[in-house]
Amino acid sequence: MGWRLFACLEGWHAIDASSACCGCVPSIIARCLRTGLCFRILMAMKRPEKQHGFPGERLVVVPRPVVAIAMRQPLLKQLLPTDAGFYPRAAGHKCTRERGCPEAVFIYCASGSGWCEIAGRRHEVARDQLLVIPAATPHIYGASKKEPWTIHWFHAVGTNVPFYLEKLEVKVEKPVVRLGGDVQLFSLFEDVLEGLEHGSTLTHLTYAAHSLSHLMGLILRHKDEFWHGEANVRERMAKSIEFMKAHLQEPLKVSTLAALVRLSRSHYTTLFRRVTGYSPLSYLNHLRMQWAVQLLNTTDLSIKRISDQLGFSDQFYFSRAFTKMHNHSPSEHRRRYTA
Repeated sequence: MGWRLFACLEGWHAIDASSACCGCVPSIIARCLRTGLCFRILMAMKRPEKQHGFPGERLVVVPRPVVAIAMRQPLLKQLLPTDAGFYPRAAGHKCTRERGCPEAVFIYCASGSGWCEIAGRRHEVARDQLLVIPAATPHIYGASKKEPWTIHWFHAVGTNVPFYLEKLEVKVEKPVVRLGGDVQLFSLFEDVLEGLEHGSTLTHLTYAAHSLSHLMGLILRHKDEFWHGEANVRERMAKSIEFMKAHLQEPLKVSTLAALVRLSRSHYTTLFRRVTGYSPLSYLNHLRMQWAVQLLNTTDLSIKRISDQLGFSDQFYFSRAFTKMHNHSPSEHRRRYTA
């Protein structure tokens, strides 16, 4: 006990009393006991570093012979989760792989924070960020001591994994991707983990693999939406899209949509294209054509009436726009659907 108390006092001494002499030790002991600092430092010293075994954790590892069989299946060889887990407030978490991992490692920090060391460089991992480590890359990662992370994670193999890493712009020098928080992300991580927990049959693996494919699509979307520090891009673009949907019959201008979300016309157009893949007016036309299909399929309204309801001043312009998108005219579409 004497050694532990001495180590504790050294820790306190370094923090709060760097100029104290040996004669100050009794007062240091008294202050430690009053504040509880002694106990907290002692507990931190005793806390072991570990790779897993946290209260409330969930962990699934697919047997490697099963993985080998699955990788020969057409529906699984492109993207397959081989391991998945959830570690809540993983105090003392640390994992060292001197030779790397055979699979790509994906770790999403839901709360708290952590860190990673790759190629001699340390990277901090904050809340709502994704750590991605390419296969066969030596690394060390772990939870921060002050605020241990809560993480959702998986390992993945498949022919599509390098393409996902490329789209995420992940490199050894840049392994952290900002995503932002979203309940749908948590739900899809849960789907992947739950799919593997149910078993390792090809049916269970196919479900987990397709859940992972959906998750990767959402991760890519979030990566694009939360670029360059624009934490509320998705909310702003969603607001302007909802406005478009509610005013399809009106001749909307880009300047009006930009003003709605308090952005300049050029900045709004850039962000909108980055998030949706369309320019604002092209997306508006896309929404109008979707609604035109519904009206053609479910009503007896004339082409002229439909054109008017969608904000087209000219029926023939509407027909040309519809034909350009669907490769047949509104009248032909109605005949095909009716038939």
